[in-house]
Amino acid sequence: MITTHGEGKKSSKKMDSKVIIGDADALIALAFDKDSLHNQAVSVSEMLFKTNAQVIFPDTAISEAITALLRKHSNPELSGYIAQQYKDGVFRVEYISEELMKLAVDLFNPTGSKQNTFFDAIVASTAKYLSAEAIFSFDNWYKKLGFQLAADLC
Repeated sequence: MITTHGEGKKSSKKMDSKVIIGDADALIALAFDKDSLHNQAVSVSEMLFKTNAQVIFPDTAISEAITALLRKHSNPELSGYIAQQYKDGVFRVEYISEELMKLAVDLFNPTGSKQNTFFDAIVASTAKYLSAEAIFSFDNWYKKLGFQLAADLC
């Protein structure tokens, strides 16, 4: 099972503990042991667990991870595993509202790097909306937007 610290709950705007927003790349790295970032993702996850951080995934990050595991990594088993964990309520999830989508549109730059997707803009807008301390991702674009990465909390 993937440890996400805050299992089975919908997030809410008021949080008592450290809030970390999870991105698809971290979820993939945790699940896929052949990912080059797997060991680092496990270390960050363990640190977040020890500090009782709440890792909240936008619902779109979970969808992106499920799709990438199937398409990019040709791994239907892991794709199905993440989908089942979602169904079982393992992840703390922030469901994307119209307000969050509009924040994401403001952050998204369609003429920027193809690596910085609209999904990333949703993660960043969720982090802003929930006043997250960091983003559990390995994408340095978030730093350019002024966010801290969870790995930097170690």
